[in-house]
Amino acid sequence: MQTADDGMRLGTTEQPEEPSVIPAAVNTSGPRGTNAAGPSSRFMAWLLGITAGGLVLRMVFTAVARRHQPLGRTTDNRWYFIAGKMLAEGWGFGNPLVWGKQGRYVPSAGHPPVYPVFLGAMSAIGIDTPFGQRLASCVLGAIPVLVLGLTARELAGNRAGLVAAVLAAIYPNLWINDGALVSETPYALLTALFLWAAIRCWRRPTFRRIAWLSLWIGLAALTRSEAILLYPLAIVPLVLRRPGLSRRARLERVGLAALVAILVMGPWVAYNNLGRFQHHVLIVSGSGIAMSYGNCDTTYSGQYLGYWSFTCGLTPFPRTEDETVIDTAARKKATHYIRTHLRAQPKVFGARVGRLFHLYRPRQSISFDSFFERRGLWPSRLALAMYYPMTLLAIGGAVVLWRRRLPISPYVALTITVAIAAAMTFGITRYRAGFDAAAAVLAAVAIDAGLRWCGLVRTRRATRRPAITQPEPAS
Repeated sequence: MQTADDGMRLGTTEQPEEPSVIPAAVNTSGPRGTNAAGPSSRFMAWLLGITAGGLVLRMVFTAVARRHQPLGRTTDNRWYFIAGKMLAEGWGFGNPLVWGKQGRYVPSAGHPPVYPVFLGAMSAIGIDTPFGQRLASCVLGAIPVLVLGLTARELAGNRAGLVAAVLAAIYPNLWINDGALVSETPYALLTALFLWAAIRCWRRPTFRRIAWLSLWIGLAALTRSEAILLYPLAIVPLVLRRPGLSRRARLERVGLAALVAILVMGPWVAYNNLGRFQHHVLIVSGSGIAMSYGNCDTTYSGQYLGYWSFTCGLTPFPRTEDETVIDTAARKKATHYIRTHLRAQPKVFGARVGRLFHLYRPRQSISFDSFFERRGLWPSRLALAMYYPMTLLAIGGAVVLWRRRLPISPYVALTITVAIAAAMTFGITRYRAGFDAAAAVLAAVAIDAGLRWCGLVRTRRATRRPAITQPEPAS
């Protein structure tokens, strides 16, 4: 689970044997023509136009609100920015804060590699200023508008696809991140690709589609490490509950997903466990540090309940530059505090998850998002105002999919994943990025279903209206 990104994310009858051609899952209760063919040129023109509009919105916001915003002294955006420069100059994955101040290389796995690699590529082609990389991240952040539109179209037709794209383009909880130089930008994109691949796998679970699905999850885990939970929470139920597959076919697909996961994440894991550090590293070397910032008296009561505090951090640090030694000490400190405060855990976990989903002290979250996360006051207010209707519509969309016997496990898995990430550390808004991307799809499904129902009601009323007949003329 990534926690270093914190500044310090129908049962079926089995076939006796696998058919040579896997039948597509038929949605008999959904809108007619859903996914019957590829997107039309007219649909794609509209979708690309909406995506362009989303890009303009992101760039304008970034130019107005972020152009002159300095990087924090020890914040995530400074870490990512300098890490990209290190990669562009050939230093590899090292501690960017040490390198930036002292010019020395110290091995680091403080954050997963995907976003630093992207920023490194930008630096290598000459986009090497914070503002330039913020704009480049806006381009990256606009792509989910396109992918989420395609995902909703697969689920509920063209109208739902365009509605999802509009929602994703204008939803503040997505575009706020895109100019902040944080990993939630690529994570939202990989979440969108995961959702698109998931419904396509449900339609026809070929080996190629399973491999693509596993690839997107693996890359998401190399962006925010809690995404690794999507393997057991999403792929396994998606394959096991897919009609038309034999037991052997299910096992083969789960095995392929595992193999792709090893191929995608294995090099990063091996790189970090071949002598770079004293202790083993799975994906990041900062999860213990993040845990320590959320487990002390300050965050177990009072105004910071469920949040984080500098006063909770590991002090004194071990006198070493090995991140794994520091992280191990911080994890021991955090787990010791947890064990000695077991009775408080339900309250603290509830507060953390409540903060994440704006069910606990939502007004305070505006202040915290504006000050600590530097998301801006009016964008934070706008994001909170739009969050509640989006989430209610998303719940309705999930019900619609369930009634149509379409898979909701990817959306449930994303919700569980972000909740676990917050429960294990602390609740901050940007940890919800994967859920917010999924909410645009589900909300569009609900809106489309509502419009379809309204049209059906009008049609029925028109057919029930008695015909008006002209009186016969007098003889």
